Amino acid sequence: MIDKTDRIVTAWAEPVSGPGWANRPLWIIVRDGLGNFREDCLQPDDQTVGMQTLYHVSSAVHREMVAEVEIWRRKKR
Repeated sequence: MIDKTDRIVTAWAEPVSGPGWANRPLWIIVRDGLGNFREDCLQPDDQTVGMQTLYHVSSAVHREMVAEVEIWRRKKR
């Protein structure tokens, strides 16, 4: 999990689902005290009311940003 010396770099909502199930994890990129990066995840039960309130906005922005980066990547080839 996240230590007191870790720094949150960014967080984004990325819902996932499959046949008969769905989840709303909040993904986090953390930098530790040595400068190493790692990805962590907060499940819905661990999210604050504020995180849950912003979840749909973050999810929409994340989806659109990924699409824009894919466009950029295809143009660079």
